[in-house]
Amino acid sequence: MARDSRERHPEPPDGPRALDRSMERAARTAEAQKPADGDKRRKRGSKPADAPRASMDEIADFYAGLVNGDGYLPSNAISNTVRNAMLERGLVTAERLRARGVA
Repeated sequence: MARDSRERHPEPPDGPRALDRSMERAARTAEAQKPADGDKRRKRGSKPADAPRASMDEIADFYAGLVNGDGYLPSNAISNTVRNAMLERGLVTAERLRARGVA
C-alpha cells in the first residue's frame, strides 16, 4: 500500500499523518471487495436469550449423581453454592463430599 502510494506520489509525505487519507481509501476499497455474505469464520453457537434455565433442584440433582457415583470428579467441578444446595436437600452427605475431594 505504501509502495503504491509512493509510485503515485514520488515526494515523501509531510509527516506521520500524511498517509491517513490513503489508508482510509484503501480500507474502504478492501471493505467494498468483501463478499456480501459477510465473515465466513465459524461462530460459536449460543443458546437463545429466552432459553429456559435449569433450576437449582435440577442442578443439585445432576451434581449429586456425580458425587455419589464412582466416576472421575474434578476437584473444581462443584461450586460452593451447588455443594450447599445438595447438602440442604439431603442428596449427599458431608462425608461423601469429603471422600470425593469436594471442599
